[in-house]
Amino acid sequence: MKIGIISDTHDNVEGLKRAIEEFNKQNVDLVFHCGDWVSPFMTDECKDLNCNMVGVFGNNDGDLVRLIEKGAGKISFEMQCAEKEVDGRKIAIYHGTSIPLLDSLLYCEKYDAVFSGHTHTVSINKYKKTLHVNPGSPSFPWKGFASVAIYDTKDNSAKIIQLIQEPLF
Repeated sequence: MKIGIISDTHDNVEGLKRAIEEFNKQNVDLVFHCGDWVSPFMTDECKDLNCNMVGVFGNNDGDLVRLIEKGAGKISFEMQCAEKEVDGRKIAIYHGTSIPLLDSLLYCEKYDAVFSGHTHTVSINKYKKTLHVNPGSPSFPWKGFASVAIYDTKDNSAKIIQLIQEPLF
């Protein structure tokens, strides 16, 4: 199964649209959003996504009630951290705000993969048996390029997808 990973869209409609186009092109089966949507109107942009999405909240998400209401049907929200089992893989999704919490998820050896954002910087690393993926940001990357990631449950691997060369701001 292919899973799209996105984080830190921060009210940037164009960045989210590019990410959705890429997820559809890659034929992902599910998307995880690692937080920092910011405003509820961003969920409207997910109508063209060809699969469902699971989201957690980040440190910049404002109106959580309206985000949940507006995302109903296409997007299911969990609070700060979510645990999912997909295709036999145990996955944690967390925004990444607390380094001690993120480290705990990475080193506890409970998860095959941990997805987080917050830093707006792409990374794929292995911590013992756990794969850690930060997709960067499709909207406001701190370094480099706008991006998302694709995770493959078959071999517990991920790749970063560059959306465009230049930042969108």
